[in-house]
Amino acid sequence: MKTILKSIIALGAAALFAVSCNVENVGTLYDFAEESAGVSFLNNQVTDTEISAAQTSYTITVARRSKTGTVTANIGSTLPEAIKVPGSVTFAEGQATADIVVDLSAMAIGTSYKGNITIDSNTDELARTILPCTFQKAYSWKPYGTVKITDDLVADVFSTDNVTWSVTAEKADGVEVYRLLDPYGPNFPYNEPGDYKLGAKWVLDCTNPNAVTFDRTYLGFDWGYGEFNVYLLDGGEGQIVNKVITFPANGLVFNLPDYGSFYGNPSGLLAIDLNL
Repeated sequence: MKTILKSIIALGAAALFAVSCNVENVGTLYDFAEESAGVSFLNNQVTDTEISAAQTSYTITVARRSKTGTVTANIGSTLPEAIKVPGSVTFAEGQATADIVVDLSAMAIGTSYKGNITIDSNTDELARTILPCTFQKAYSWKPYGTVKITDDLVADVFSTDNVTWSVTAEKADGVEVYRLLDPYGPNFPYNEPGDYKLGAKWVLDCTNPNAVTFDRTYLGFDWGYGEFNVYLLDGGEGQIVNKVITFPANGLVFNLPDYGSFYGNPSGLLAIDLNL
């Protein structure tokens, strides 16, 4: 710390007390039963949140026990309608693997799509027939400049001032989404070396100026209570007016993982000023 004792001061009425590409087990095949076609996914799950904005398809490979004959397996999906999954996949004579080509052309950039793809294994009990999937097209980030944050998260819990400081920001190409780099890092006035780790990013979706949103965000600093993080309550969406983002009072949760949770922005002073 720099000028404060980093212990919980303001409990009071404010207290609630309450994520790159990851494909597992690539190439791991089952020992299929002899009496079955044994069609199976090769992976436990598919999680790819860094898909290029220009990418229109995604290939998932499945396998079968035998190369003999032509086999068609039915496919099902619980993914959102924006992701088109074919209704079947066919193995030609002599083929041990086949591809399911998923259509991603209707996906919105920055939106996470989750669900399962299922396949008919022809009653093979050893086949992997359900594939949990998460797909997200990544934004293309461009340098934006230096912006200012006014705190109303730490202030109430630790009885500090509602300080304002500068951070570096990026903007998603072609869309009103901003990313603050190390928002509570070295520039936060109450931090000192050892309180923070670099690499935290706070993404603010301003595409609807009357409903600014963000996912639960770990802010990259820890004063002995776990890494502080913040998320929106229902109805806590913010607004952006004249390039200043604000949120309703008590519309957020400020979480200290090893201690508890508090209403964030109790004074309604949290602000991100995007004016350069």
